[in-house]
This record gives sequence, C-alpha cells and structure tokens, in this order.
Amino acid sequence: MAEERIDFALVGSDARALTRCQSVATEFEYSFKQWTGLDSFLESEAVPRVVVAFPPDPESKQSAAEAAQAVRFKCRESFVICAVSSRLGRDTAAFVKKSGANLILLDEELHQTSKLEFAATQMVKADYLLIKPGDVAPGKVIPFDVYHLMPLRQKFLRFSFSGDVIPADKMDKIGEIGEIYIRKSNAEQFNAYVNANEDRSAKGLARRCRSQFLALYASYAEMAFLLTDQSEYSSFDEGAALLKKCRDLGSSLLMTLGEFGNAWDIVNNSTIGEFGSAERAPAIAAYAALFALQMDIPEIEEIMIAALLSDLGLLLLPPGASGKIRKGQPETLSEDEQKEYRRYPQTSLDIVLSRKLPVNEKLRELLLSTHERADGKGFPRGIQGRKLTEGAQLIQFCREFDRQTVVMMGRARVDREETRKKIILGELGNPARFSPVFVEKLKKAFAT
Repeated sequence: MAEERIDFALVGSDARALTRCQSVATEFEYSFKQWTGLDSFLESEAVPRVVVAFPPDPESKQSAAEAAQAVRFKCRESFVICAVSSRLGRDTAAFVKKSGANLILLDEELHQTSKLEFAATQMVKADYLLIKPGDVAPGKVIPFDVYHLMPLRQKFLRFSFSGDVIPADKMDKIGEIGEIYIRKSNAEQFNAYVNANEDRSAKGLARRCRSQFLALYASYAEMAFLLTDQSEYSSFDEGAALLKKCRDLGSSLLMTLGEFGNAWDIVNNSTIGEFGSAERAPAIAAYAALFALQMDIPEIEEIMIAALLSDLGLLLLPPGASGKIRKGQPETLSEDEQKEYRRYPQTSLDIVLSRKLPVNEKLRELLLSTHERADGKGFPRGIQGRKLTEGAQLIQFCREFDRQTVVMMGRARVDREETRKKIILGELGNPARFSPVFVEKLKKAFAT
C-alpha cells in the first residue's frame, strides 16, 4: 500500500482536542485525519507532516512519553506535538520532549493560545523554503535535499538528495521548473553552501542575500518556539545563544543588503507560511534594515532584533482573537479580545525578560513601542509625539508595508514602490501614526 500523505493529524480520542485540531485544519485548508489510538495509527500507512499526540492518560508521565516515542518512531521527519496535563510539571514535560516530541503543549496552551496554529503552519507549507535554480551548482555536492512543488497536487517531491552531485542535464530540468525548495531544517547548510562561493556579481549577492535571509527565518522560528515554551524552561544560555545567532545572521544580512540594495523579491517570496504577523517578523526585520540604510537611521541591528522579538506575544493570544487578526478584521474583536490584543507588546517583552535574554533598556523600550502612534491612539501605553523613536516608527511602517505587499495565494501582486508611496502620501494627507519629522524623512529618502 502506498504511503498516505496527510498535512495534519490527531492521535487520541479527546473530544476537545479533536475540535481544536479540526478548526485549525479547516482554517488553513489542511488535509486532516484522526486516529483514536496509537495502535490504529501505527498500523496505518499515513505519515502526517504534523502529528498532535494526545496520550490516553495526559496526566501520566509514562503515557505521554510512550505516545511521543511511538509517533516519533514511525514519523521520523514529522513535527510531533504532545498534549499533556498542566499538572505534570516541567520536569515531566522535558522528559516527554526527550522521548520524541518537538513541542509540548499544556492544556491551557492547546486551547487558550495560538501556538497550535503557529506550529502547524510553520511545519506544513512554511517548512519548505523557496530558492532559485541558480542557487545550486552543477557538478558539485549538494549538502541538502532539493524539492520541487507539483502545483496541481500542492505536493513537494524530492528532486535531489543531500550528498548528490547534480549533473548538467538535471540542472536544465531544474531551470525549466523555475522554482525549487529546501526544508527549513536545511537553511543553515544552504547558507554555508552559498557563502562558501565568493561570487561578488549581482547574482552572487542575490544568492547570499537569499541564503542569509532564509537562515535568519529558520533561526527565528526555532527561537519563537523556545521562548514561548511554557512547558519547561530550557536553559537561559540556550535562549541567549539563539538570540546571538539571530543577531549574527541579521548583521550578515545587513551587510549584504548594503551591497545588494534591492532585496524586494528575495524577502517577499522566501516565506510561504500563513499564520500572520508573527511569522512575518524576519521579513519585517529585513525591510527595516533595507529602509534604515536608505533613510540613514542608526542602530539598525537593534531595530532588526526588536522586529524579531516584538511579535512573540501574538502566539499567546486566544485562538479566536488571532483568527480575526489574521483575516485583517481587528474591528471584530470582542472587548476582552481587544484588551488581550492591545497588551501583546507587553507580553512579548515579558517573554523576553522571563528568559533573561540580554536586552538593554533601549531595546526594551523599542519592543514596547512598535504599535504606538503619534496621535496617542496606539498601544499598549498610548504614548505620542516626540516620545516615539525612529526605530519604533520604522518597524510599524515596515509592518504595514509588508501587510500590503506580501505574496499570498489568490492575491494579485502589487507594485511595491507605489505601495510605499501610497502609505507615505496617506500619512502626509492625514497625519496620525508617525511624527512629522519621521514622515519628512520617509519622503526625502523615497522621493515621494
């Protein structure tokens, strides 16, 4: 029997967990299947991309560990989420993770936060990252698997295996395809592979820009999972190391952007996930770096880090609230949801501080201010006027620019230059979000 490929699955009989998983699968149009027990799942031919394992006894350490271990044994490349009782404690959660789970979700996290949506979208479509045929060289060993997308079936097929040497005729076929993909887990290998080739041409700089951005994107996703993991507190050193990796990758990307300049297509097309603002943080950080260079705004690396960290709080929003935000309908938030949403920048800072990440006072202030407005109608504090820094306003500008230009299925591409001008002209005509000094700086830099 052929292997059955499924996007999203639940192994367990809990009714609430089933309803929760079905809602995620329906919203993102994922193929979904439930197995009520481990035995029936293990006997099937299915290998889902994401598996939520709800153990028979979620309050039993042994039951949770066995569920994670069994699913991992069968699904070696899948993303395994294990749902456990909040009463088990962090030591048990750590043990279950070591048994095979990629992510532990406590009761309240599964039902009261948006982490399930983020995990599912990051590990289904956003697990495959777009590269160009010219990014791989014929006759050289490729240290990562290469895939192509079958559009009609929306299925990724492996084109070449890690360790292969791709011959010229196969490269010609790749050229005909036009777009190829790597797994997110291979982003660092891809970056090292590209940077090992000192090509200073425009195409070489484009390759470096793409590989550095994808490495930053992959590291950001890893950091987001770690920092918002409420089931256990991993070592503070681990969080600090991931933040340092993001800083280093951001610094490399910044230098390449300075040489290459126009990184529109690379940033815009490199991620294909569907969660929303949280997963777009690396794109917003890259746009902020690019625009800051053009606007002569200092401390660009700190602005990039703030862009990466400032939206972590979105993952802890209730599912209903994050769904409305994803649809671009913040006006439909209930009063309680609105309070939660307007508090999320503070939640982002709380996440960072709880892991004792090395962030100074200036960066803390920046994290809190990316939704504040010059007219005082922003959040969470309602500050206004001269209290807004250029960095905070730039992140807000880039967030709006990204929202209007991001490539999405079924949405026509827009002219990026015209979109940027439209945002600036709109602010000139009706000042509200940005200070007059910052708007003039935008106008001068982009010749509006």
